[in-house]
Amino acid sequence: MAPVSSNLNALDEIKHRLEEQFPGWQVWYVPGHDRTVMWCARPWPLINTLTPEFLAAEIRQAHTEAAAEWPALASIPDYAVGAPGVRQPEGR
Repeated sequence: MAPVSSNLNALDEIKHRLEEQFPGWQVWYVPGHDRTVMWCARPWPLINTLTPEFLAAEIRQAHTEAAAEWPALASIPDYAVGAPGVRQPEGR
């Protein structure tokens, strides 16, 4: 059995390659107790706010002002097309 540190180094290398391949995405992994690994990703920017209203405003601002800087950030109308259960934005 390989040492845990060498396994983590290999996983970190895979994570690094994925982040290089998909700029604008944060990638991480969660080792399971049964030696499996769950791979996860989410687009940057990660937004944290104190209220749902501030969160909505920050999301709108990210879509409006910074989408070109964050390749993983789809336009709001694109979410309605690509994500199950997401309604079309009003006025579309």
